[in-house]
Amino acid sequence: MTQVEFPDYLDVDYTDGEGQDPEDYETLPAKMEKAVAVTEAALEQYERPAVMWTGGKDSTLTLYFVQQVAERHGYDLPPAVFIDHYQHFDELHDFVARWADEWGLEVIYARNTDVGEYVEERGLTPGDEIPVDALSEHNRHHVRSILEYEEETFPFLLDTYVGNHLLKTVALNDALEEHDIDGV
Repeated sequence: MTQVEFPDYLDVDYTDGEGQDPEDYETLPAKMEKAVAVTEAALEQYERPAVMWTGGKDSTLTLYFVQQVAERHGYDLPPAVFIDHYQHFDELHDFVARWADEWGLEVIYARNTDVGEYVEERGLTPGDEIPVDALSEHNRHHVRSILEYEEETFPFLLDTYVGNHLLKTVALNDALEEHDIDGV
């Protein structure tokens, strides 16, 4: 796996906040001020930033906050990256679509389509086995060479070593690369 270097156009201080505790930001306005400063720095410096969005309350609030900062300070709203692991409820997809439309948001769906198509074509449900040999070369490389997994099958589950890696990590990394995202 290739190690990616930070772009040389970034001047983000990744040590900012080291040694500080939540108590150092005693009031909500102090916390908001820090959050605005961090968000502005990211929107200013990254050429193609994105915000991770699960559709849950925490990431939706984060996305709303980024949207508000971008709007108030004249930045483009970055796209949201949604990892679709083929095990979400329909209501979550509806929620994401509704708010993406409401906010005029580009949503990048990070999907491992190789696994997803195999699952959908065969009507698999969580827990069903997927043969490693049925995967694309890219996914087999991850399973055999990177994870060093030797079994012939793996369960279609998120809380397994192979399932989590293929459905989330590979899907996310491939989407970030495909869309040239330089900051999340």
